[in-house]
Amino acid sequence: MIKKLCADIYSGNNVRENMIRLNQFVREESVLDEFLDEYYEHEDYFIGLLEHEDAKVRKNAVKLLGRVGDPTLLDVLFQHYQAEETQFLKSDYLAALGEFEYKVYLPELKERWKTLGAQERTKHSAEEIKQLQKLIWKAEPPKQHTFCGESMENRLLLIVPRGHEETVLKQVERIPQTQGRVMPGGCLVTTRNLKNVRDIRTYQALLFDFYPTLIPSSDGKAIGKQILQKGLISYIRERHPEKHPFLFRVDVRGTKDVAIKNQLAKDLSIYLEANSDGMLINESSFYEVEIRVILAGTKGSRVFLKLTSMPDKRFSYRKYAASTSMQPSKAALIMHYMKPYFRPTANILDSFCGTGTLLIERALAAPYKSIYGLDISEQAIQAAWENSRRAGLDIHLIHRNFNDFRHEYKFDEILTDMPRTANFRGKDSTEYCYELLFTRGRELLASQGIMAVYSEDGRLMERKLTENPWLKRICRIPMAKDGTSWLYILQNKDK
Repeated sequence: MIKKLCADIYSGNNVRENMIRLNQFVREESVLDEFLDEYYEHEDYFIGLLEHEDAKVRKNAVKLLGRVGDPTLLDVLFQHYQAEETQFLKSDYLAALGEFEYKVYLPELKERWKTLGAQERTKHSAEEIKQLQKLIWKAEPPKQHTFCGESMENRLLLIVPRGHEETVLKQVERIPQTQGRVMPGGCLVTTRNLKNVRDIRTYQALLFDFYPTLIPSSDGKAIGKQILQKGLISYIRERHPEKHPFLFRVDVRGTKDVAIKNQLAKDLSIYLEANSDGMLINESSFYEVEIRVILAGTKGSRVFLKLTSMPDKRFSYRKYAASTSMQPSKAALIMHYMKPYFRPTANILDSFCGTGTLLIERALAAPYKSIYGLDISEQAIQAAWENSRRAGLDIHLIHRNFNDFRHEYKFDEILTDMPRTANFRGKDSTEYCYELLFTRGRELLASQGIMAVYSEDGRLMERKLTENPWLKRICRIPMAKDGTSWLYILQNKDK
């Protein structure tokens, strides 16, 4: 297909359409390799397309050369960028330059940015300014703001897994100068003790409830006008001592319609940037302020702020994670439910530890005597070792199948996040892991010892419990509101 498209382009047949198609194909790395063979045989021809009379052909030639990424193209692209007279192509040249080591041209890029900034903006010049700013910030990251609002009265929304709002609220209300109430999926909190609130480990995200009123609109411009009038900029500036502009992005939740989300985010971003006197700059790569819009159906929308200038250090140990790794806030929530069964002399084992999140949260939750983690994946064990090292913990991590593991003494706690069916080719492999947990668990769990199992296969877990009456069920806690995951806390009845 690539050869035929290129042959048609060389022959002058539908050059514009075929260049567009060629660009669509080379997005795939495997196809790009095929195109590169063609490119290096006709290098001068593709570079020559930068002189083509059709601006759309030039546009697609720029994109292709950016994908090629040959360092010798840097000077060619920059010279054509400077010479290009069609305004809407300028940003394409800049996007392509971002694929190269372009710092040698940074002074010229900065000068162009200043020149455009002093002129009246048009749609295309605004896009060029944005691309110039990205290149400048990529080479010289913007100075960050410092959060200083810990002692102020802050209204917050703590995002919490459905069904666990009351649990988290009880933790919140133990903090002085703090009150709250639950709502579906979260806790609304007012506090003058932000530092202690943000250290709670069981919430998923912390948002600032800067404007605690429903806005009766889902239109981006209307939302922008409302939140600016209600003091968005002063609210952010009060919490940061520096006076330079803030970089922001918009995130829309509450609808699965991608078109609606994108349009609202676009309209709101444009409005805020145009009406904030230069204090808000839309930049999704380096943002410090996330303006989160949560749609409430036909009723309107709520607006919250996520300030990345106030970093979340709760799980900073987590350098490595797999797609199947448990979210650390969920692991912390599991540990909260296990607290009544902790003993400071406990010997602990995680039979399928993965990258170590559940094991690390257990180690951080309460004292213990020894702690071990097993996994059949050497890569997972290496990741778990690095994560535990960053947490300042000495965990015994062993690359071994649970079936082959032997130990001189039994364990007071066996805890694990059970592998999912999706991780295997068939259900038999999942069932094997459950069978292993109970057969080897019986050998390794001490009398009256506790087994804590996170499972996303309730039927299989219930069947295995029926087959293993040596275990007493202490509790079964739903971990998801839709009934797709559970925490089982079990006890060994054997003497």
